Amino acid sequence: MKQWLWTLLAVVSTGFAQETNLSTIAQEAPSKTVAKVSFMDTLLEFHRMGGVFMYPLYILSVLGLAYVLERFVFYTFRQKLCEEEFLSLCKSEASLSEIEQKVKEGKSRTASVLKEIFRLSSKRKRLEDLDKVLEMELNAHIGELQRGFTMMSAIINLAPLVGFLGTVSGMIGAFRSIALADQVSITLVAKGIYEALITTEVGLVIAITINFFYSLFTQKLERFTQVTMEAGENLIERIVEHESER
Repeated sequence: MKQWLWTLLAVVSTGFAQETNLSTIAQEAPSKTVAKVSFMDTLLEFHRMGGVFMYPLYILSVLGLAYVLERFVFYTFRQKLCEEEFLSLCKSEASLSEIEQKVKEGKSRTASVLKEIFRLSSKRKRLEDLDKVLEMELNAHIGELQRGFTMMSAIINLAPLVGFLGTVSGMIGAFRSIALADQVSITLVAKGIYEALITTEVGLVIAITINFFYSLFTQKLERFTQVTMEAGENLIERIVEHESER
């Protein structure tokens, strides 16, 4: 009986000692395993996992941001696009002299188009001729406003494709590693897949960002075209009616 009791006490004390050691190790483990990782280290690791296809994605992102910044500065700080008050002015009962005076004081591209119509109206009296003036002047401004749109559109289309190509290449490498491995583990499969998907993620981020600003610029251009075209057509009708009454 005494021998059994001493054996039980020995087992309990051994178990308690092992539990104490495990708790001590668990408390010390985080302090040993957790290390501070800088933002730059994270970026470098992200770049390493993306592979060689990250380089063309970097080039596309730099080009896209450069065109976005250039167009943003152009649309924001250069000549104002349109003044919608000219549209209501050309539709109002104001005289042509009043409209011309307001147009001369205008600083927008809409005012520039209307100025050209007034300037050539003394030489071109017909509706068709003045419509051509409006179309040519408007197209000249649209061509300047659309500068860089082709490149931004190309980047929006290319970035996801390059990213997807990097993913396909990464998947090929991942499955090759799986085929050459003696023992296939879920860790090996998951690691190859998530590394391969990095380029697709980067490509989509680039395309979405550039497309957001491209849509804003396109919306501004469409509004300018609509307002200027409508204001110009109303002004031409007023000029032709005035000439027919003389």
